[in-house]
Amino acid sequence: MDPSVEARWCAVTGGRGFMARHMVLALLRSGRWRVRIMDLHADAALTPDEDDGLLGAALRDGRAVYISANVCELAQLTKALEGVDTVFHTAAADPNSNNFPLHYKVNVEGTKNIIQACQTCSVKTLIYTSSSGVVFDGVHGLLNVDESTPYPEKFHEAYTQTKAEAEQLVMKANDINELRTCCIRPGTIFGPGDGMIPTLVSYGGMRIILGDGKNNDDFVYVENVVHGHVCAEKTLSTKEGAMQSGGKAYFITNMEPMKMWDFLDMILEDLGYKR
Repeated sequence: MDPSVEARWCAVTGGRGFMARHMVLALLRSGRWRVRIMDLHADAALTPDEDDGLLGAALRDGRAVYISANVCELAQLTKALEGVDTVFHTAAADPNSNNFPLHYKVNVEGTKNIIQACQTCSVKTLIYTSSSGVVFDGVHGLLNVDESTPYPEKFHEAYTQTKAEAEQLVMKANDINELRTCCIRPGTIFGPGDGMIPTLVSYGGMRIILGDGKNNDDFVYVENVVHGHVCAEKTLSTKEGAMQSGGKAYFITNMEPMKMWDFLDMILEDLGYKR
């Protein structure tokens, strides 16, 4: 980056989450951004490695700040987003809970608040972290689908139903009050810091498979998901890119679909567990 160009402010909601932590580091490494890390907790609660690394240094020298904010509180968001150029909205309710009122409050109403705060604060770009699951009904398998695939008539759980509703709000907000928007739909994310592998390891690598175990999944490495978000922002920053991609949603995967249990077995074997 040209040292004469001052880094702009961006904000990452849910900024202490798994994928968001990788995103914050990528944004700081780029030199293009100063980052407001927004999450529910009273403080950032860095791990020792984080405190000794780039994130700790950035928080100490002002390249990053931590802001305790709830996406369900519009006033907090409006204050937090003052002077921000781009918002990466990753905050969401826990997908492992099927509590519909909670998911609706956080994923839908919280996203409405984010959009309103962006418009109030003249934010230029909003990138929303959705999910590839928004086109899945929980019953019929999907193979080689693209973004033309419609939402299902009935969703199988609260997380994807509310994610789908939220991404529709984000797409409809494109080009209103000069806000440019885009939605990113990751597959199943894995990488350093994920919760999937530690959970399996905590059971000694044991797992019970219901069915024939041949169900496929489309895994995606966490840094590739981050890259997708960064590319979306860069695309929307140009007039031509905004015309092409503004108000749209994009799947992000490794383009390597495989049987879910084969994938998990490979990782567990590398960790010393028997298949």
